[in-house]
Amino acid sequence: MTTRHAVATEVGGPSTRGAWERVCDRARTLLARLSIRTGLTPLWLAAAFILSAALIVLRDPSLFTNPQFWAEDGKVWYAQAYNGGWLHSLTMPLGGYLNTLQRLAAGLALLVPFRWAPLPMALVGLVCEALPVPILLSPRCRNWAPLPLRILFAAVYIAIPDAREIHILCTNAHWHLAVSEVLLAFAAAPRSLFGKVFDICLFLLAGFCGPFGVLLLPFLFLFWLIRRQRWSLVTGGLLSIGVVVQIIFLRTFHETRHVRPLGASLAMFLRILGGDVYLAALRGSFAYGKTQPLFVCAIASVIGLAISIYCFRYVSLEVRLFFLYCGAIFAASMRSPLLPTTSLPLWDFMLSASSIRYWFFPSLIFLFSILWCMIYARNAIMKWTAVALAVILLQGIYRDWRIAPLVDMHFAQQAAIFQAAPPGTHVSIPLNPPTGEWHVDLTKK
Repeated sequence: MTTRHAVATEVGGPSTRGAWERVCDRARTLLARLSIRTGLTPLWLAAAFILSAALIVLRDPSLFTNPQFWAEDGKVWYAQAYNGGWLHSLTMPLGGYLNTLQRLAAGLALLVPFRWAPLPMALVGLVCEALPVPILLSPRCRNWAPLPLRILFAAVYIAIPDAREIHILCTNAHWHLAVSEVLLAFAAAPRSLFGKVFDICLFLLAGFCGPFGVLLLPFLFLFWLIRRQRWSLVTGGLLSIGVVVQIIFLRTFHETRHVRPLGASLAMFLRILGGDVYLAALRGSFAYGKTQPLFVCAIASVIGLAISIYCFRYVSLEVRLFFLYCGAIFAASMRSPLLPTTSLPLWDFMLSASSIRYWFFPSLIFLFSILWCMIYARNAIMKWTAVALAVILLQGIYRDWRIAPLVDMHFAQQAAIFQAAPPGTHVSIPLNPPTGEWHVDLTKK
């Protein structure tokens, strides 16, 4: 038996090594083929969009199997569209600016029975979240980075830890729409009629969806000044239409934003940046800035900034402008966050909140820098630091992949009561998050 085992090992060993070498050779061949491509074909882009949407749904299927309103989805967007009329609701600002994407989603929700009204809004959030993937992998983003790195970044974008507040929820879908907006703003000009129509529609819509266009417009014109791409003037002009309207609303309704003390300090900033941005981007949804010692957050801040600055030094103009845009959004969020009513200073409240939307864009800078340094960094310290951070990121993705379902507020039963009520009946239905302040108030028609 010993002789037979030795023979089997001797025969099987080289065979196993040969199979592994063949797998590695095929992987290297595939990587080489992808590296010389500028992007995926239209058919593969459609497949990437479908696959991305499916993976996003798998992170929390309950949003579609048991659809419920989340916060403003019901209390503001749907209620105002139902009670006051959808067209009128399009002109109503929240936080001092227009939120046209959510208003359009609420209009779609009015077309289905009330029990299923949250579903169209979730579908709008899903489309917005999946849309950046095919854009990033298209030939139009060829100057951003080689295709293999873009594929890797797209995968991390889909699986990003610390994503609860911006995952599918329609209320925050404009954050993902802003990613598509910036990708196209710094992309090559479209060659097809479909691409031109798509850009026109997206930039016209994006200008009326929150304040992101106000921050993007200066970088878009800077991109035109350097690249001299005439299509950038077209998209900039389209975006300017919404930006002008948003500025008018911001100046007119700025008093609707509650003025509260920031509570800003260097220590608080290090806790937020190192703990809630960098550590949470690696490890998942948790208020690390509040629970970790200050020196841990400070070390995380130094490492995260070093990786990001090193990457910024060597990447393309498109990625540099993307970094600056993300930094501008983060700075504006820290300067004037729109948060629930609280007695705490704003930074104290933000420090206690995990998975908050304001950490999304700086997290994208950090995660892209990790992937870029892991592959392309010439400095050995940066390269191996990025490798170590990538290992931690993989662990965080595994830990934070499944997003906890929303609390079951028995929306189906509440919807049945509403639908059976006679016209003129006022109904108040509790919503997520279950803090007591969120509910949708409707007067039956």
